[in-house]
Amino acid sequence: MVDDNILKKVVKGLGEVGAETIKESGKQAVDIVSGVITGKELVGNMDPMSDQEMAQAQAKDERQKQEEMAKMQNLAGRNVEAEIKEVVREKESEEEQKEREFLENIKRQREAEEAERQSLEEPGNDEREAKKRQFAPGPKKKSPDPSQMSATSEFKGGKID
Repeated sequence: MVDDNILKKVVKGLGEVGAETIKESGKQAVDIVSGVITGKELVGNMDPMSDQEMAQAQAKDERQKQEEMAKMQNLAGRNVEAEIKEVVREKESEEEQKEREFLENIKRQREAEEAERQSLEEPGNDEREAKKRQFAPGPKKKSPDPSQMSATSEFKGGKID
């Protein structure tokens, strides 16, 4: 029974919502129709042109066409080739500028690397320098005098070569 009452109330509520919606949509339709502008309202009381007025309107249109054609011919008369050459020169100069900047950046990087290498090879790195010269040929040792040598190729001073 409780379920039946709830169901009846829901159906009754839906019916009321539907009726309300229909009323509102009807009002909106009337508002839309009243808001529509007819052609006569838009143009007003327009009378057809006489032959003389028609001739004047055509002459005016013809003058406007002639003026437009003159403007177009003036635009066509500009030196397009010179403009194209100028644009090409601008692009080339931009490319050259970019290339110069690129080369300058590379030069700066190389100089920075060289400076870094120089800083690594400064006097504070004596061990590295010694290792570099370890196997490098240096001044030759002098061979001892035969008078200083004994029969067994030893120095008389007790040192072995």
